[in-house]
Amino acid sequence: MTGQSIFKRALFTGAAATAAMVVLLPQGAQAGGMDLVEVAPYERVEINDDFVMGLLPEGEQNYVVSSPSSFDESIEAAKQYPGSNIRPNSIGAGIHGQDGEIILVEGVWRLDEGVPHITVTPEGQDWGYGAQPVALEDENGWGTFYFDPAAWEVDGVDSYTITASDEDGEVFSELEVSLGS
Repeated sequence: MTGQSIFKRALFTGAAATAAMVVLLPQGAQAGGMDLVEVAPYERVEINDDFVMGLLPEGEQNYVVSSPSSFDESIEAAKQYPGSNIRPNSIGAGIHGQDGEIILVEGVWRLDEGVPHITVTPEGQDWGYGAQPVALEDENGWGTFYFDPAAWEVDGVDSYTITASDEDGEVFSELEVSLGS
């Protein structure tokens, strides 16, 4: 009985802490990660009305981000590219900006085991948002991610810190992206 009551108390405490965190964090903030989206090669992943993403099996960590109207053309062109070819246990990132603010953060991850939790933190904030991880079906060790600030009602930001941690919560890579650099 003691083992069960300790376990129940631990679950209750964890649930209470999670509920408290939801109350303390602004709406839309991600304390946890987002579930992995698995896609077929060349499958269109809708980010928003302006951007789509696709992952390719050719090359090393090869993917495209484009407008919906130029997706097929971008995929065909990317089949000839070597890909991002980032170092093991690291991330690479890109940004798209408009009128002095970042309107899309996107990138690629490579991790020996598991899927990373990627947090995108606006400059000047102490907390961040979970980026959406995407990977090819039946492919391990790499994938992409994206963060659409408008979907979270984040605007006017021109600089973010991107932090990637493994399944144990250990940070393995961190990047700063900015329109100013």
